[in-house]
Amino acid sequence: MTRERNDLRGAMLQMPALIVLLQGKDHVITFANQPWLNAVGPRHKDVIGKTIREVLPELAGQGIYELLDGVFTTGATFLGEGIPLDLDRFGTGQVERGYYTFHYIAHRGLDGEIIGIVVHAADVTSEYLARQQVQRLNAKLSTFFALAENAPDGIIVTTDGKISYANPAFRSMVAQGEACIGKSHAELVDDVSREVLREAEATSSPEEAWQGMLNYCRSDGSTFLGQASHFTIRDEAGGIRAVGSILRDLTDQRRNEEERDALREQALAAHQRAIRELSTPLIPLADGLVVMPLLGTIDSSRAKQIMETLLDGVAAQRARIAILDVTGIKHVDTAVANALVKTAQAANLLGTEVVLTGIAPDVARILVELGVDLGTLKTRGTLQSAVAYAMGKPTHSASAPSLKAR
Repeated sequence: MTRERNDLRGAMLQMPALIVLLQGKDHVITFANQPWLNAVGPRHKDVIGKTIREVLPELAGQGIYELLDGVFTTGATFLGEGIPLDLDRFGTGQVERGYYTFHYIAHRGLDGEIIGIVVHAADVTSEYLARQQVQRLNAKLSTFFALAENAPDGIIVTTDGKISYANPAFRSMVAQGEACIGKSHAELVDDVSREVLREAEATSSPEEAWQGMLNYCRSDGSTFLGQASHFTIRDEAGGIRAVGSILRDLTDQRRNEEERDALREQALAAHQRAIRELSTPLIPLADGLVVMPLLGTIDSSRAKQIMETLLDGVAAQRARIAILDVTGIKHVDTAVANALVKTAQAANLLGTEVVLTGIAPDVARILVELGVDLGTLKTRGTLQSAVAYAMGKPTHSASAPSLKAR
C-alpha cells in the first residue's frame, strides 16, 4: 500500500499538469507538484501545511476562494476554461496575468465525507493569447473583406500575373462577373493602355505605388476611362506575395465636368451678351424715334453687334428714324466708317432713316483725309440737333407712327 502510494505520488510529481491537494475547509496544502510551484512563482519554497490564502493572498477578489469553498461544501466538481488569474509570482506587488483551465474535484474519505479538494490545472496562457491573436486577425480579415466587397471603387488582387480576387464593384465595371478571375490585368484594357502597363512594369520600382489613367474594355465592347492605382503586397518575410489594384471609374466625373464646362460656357455667353447689350444700348426717345449712343472702340465683332442690335431694335420699335451718336467713339478709321455706312444701308432697307451725330472736328478731318464716302447717311453736329431734325420731319404716310415726344 505504501509502495502504491509512493508510486502515485511520484507520478503526480512528474505530471506536466499543475496538481495541488487541499485539505479541510481552510484549504491547507498537503501536496504540490513542481509545475504548480513554478506557476505560482519562485517566492514559494515551502508551501506544505499552509493555507491557499496564505500562499496566494493576491487571489482575493478574483473568485477562486469562493469556488473552492463551494466545491468543499457541495461536492460538485468545477470545470473552468481559460480563467484569467493575476499572480504576484515574485512577491514584488507586480501581478502578471495568466490564463488557466481548472478542475476542482472533491476529495472524499473512506466514509464518503469530503475531506479536501484535488486541484488539477493547466497553464493555457500561450494558447489563449494565440487564440486571441487569431481571433483578432480573423476580425481584421473579415472587416477588410467586408470593406473590399462593399467598396464603390474596384479592387483586385493579382497573383503570379493573374487576377485572383475581384470585388463586386470591379466585376460590375468591366461587366464580366467572375469571368475576369484568372485573366491578366492587361487583358482588360485597350491596346494603348496595355502599352502603358508594360512601360509602368518596366520602369516602376516595386517599392513605389503606381497611378495612371487606363482605358478599360467592357464585355459588350464599350470602354470607360479609369484611374488605376497599383501597389505591392508583401508577405511576412518581405517577399512579393501579390499586387493590389484600386480602380475608380471616371465616367460620371467626366460627365459632371463636361456639364460644368457647358454651364460655365453658357454663363459666360450670357455675361458677354449682357455686356454687349449694356455697351450698345438702343434707347427709344419717342414714337418712331430711337437713339444708339456708341462708346469705346469699334472692331469687326462690335460692328456686327451694332448692326444686329440696331436692326432688331428698329424692327421691334417700328422706328422711322434712328440716331447713331458717335460722340464716345475713341477711334474712327475707314473700317469704322464703312461699318456705320453698312449699318445705315441695312436700316434703310427696313424703312428706317439713320442720322449720324457727334462727329468731332478731328474725326471729320480724319474721314475727309481717308476719303470715306458716307453716302446718303445724314449727319448732325450734336445729338440735340439730330433729335430736333427727327422731331420736325413729317411722317411718310398717315398710318405711320408720329414722332411726338413721350
